[in-house]
Amino acid sequence: MEPWLRRLFALCLMGCMFLVASCSAAAFEAEDLPLGFGPQGWHTGLGVSQEKVTARGLLGYEKTGIGGFLYQTEGQEETLSWFSGRKQVILGNIGYSLELFGGNTERPILSTFLSGTDPHVGAYGEFSRMYGDYGHGLAGQAQFPVSEGGEVEYTIIPYVQFRRQGVWRFSLTLGSSIGFGMSYQEPQEKVELDITLVREGLSMHVLLSLSEHPLTVGAGLTQEQAQVFIRYSF
Repeated sequence: MEPWLRRLFALCLMGCMFLVASCSAAAFEAEDLPLGFGPQGWHTGLGVSQEKVTARGLLGYEKTGIGGFLYQTEGQEETLSWFSGRKQVILGNIGYSLELFGGNTERPILSTFLSGTDPHVGAYGEFSRMYGDYGHGLAGQAQFPVSEGGEVEYTIIPYVQFRRQGVWRFSLTLGSSIGFGMSYQEPQEKVELDITLVREGLSMHVLLSLSEHPLTVGAGLTQEQAQVFIRYSF
């Protein structure tokens, strides 16, 4: 991609993210203090999020929100950050979503598992359709480096899913990475699980929300690198 075109795309995405944020209230509705340990040592920071839910017809709703986090890792001066603006619409058995993001760490898997990278902007989109307890969908993601010389990364993810106590999803990953995955999400998002096998290796992530306490516990294993964290919400 030509440098001027990359910069133009980055500016457009950042402008869209600003518009999403400006349509929301000025104060964040939820904050959390995460403490974790990973390949780069101990890390701590601040996470923020805000979400607005609007009814759409008799059986539909729309969610718009912004969120992100700032992390400082042990022994490193650079701060890791990631922020996004997102919109999700459910109309009966059809759903679609769009997320615009930017930062210097990868798009989180089940929360704030860190994987440092060059500064970038990107977009994630998803379309799904359910037939009772069964359904299918298509997701896609593209990530563009802000600096020159970086590579554009993209993935296309077709999937099938069904409900059994929670939502089970089985997917293929095509594009910059090729492989397959499985995920599970319990009602009220108390337990979430994600397992992905691509040519770069196997990754596993689990997230547990303690309903009786404002705590979330997570753990992940990616390319033989482990991370764990505890997040306190206030």
